[in-house]
Amino acid sequence: MRIVRTLLLLMLFSGPLSAAIEAYSFDDKEQEARYKDLIEELRCLVCQNQNLADSNAELALDLRRQTYDMVQDGKSKDEVVDYMVTRY
Repeated sequence: MRIVRTLLLLMLFSGPLSAAIEAYSFDDKEQEARYKDLIEELRCLVCQNQNLADSNAELALDLRRQTYDMVQDGKSKDEVVDYMVTRY
């Protein structure tokens, strides 16, 4: 019985452990701040009224990656926002 309880507990808590963790590196603090500002400001199209930072939708993951790539390419906040508005 003790083994069954242990297995059930492991199964219960293993879900969150398997979630993907995004770890992006930045050249400087300014880039990191711009990225964080953008993903907190931009909204997920799937999770209505939820920002990209808080959304777990696959689209939000893709949009965070796109935002990261654009910030790494030196795009300004306005350029990233304009691209996202035009594209989506």
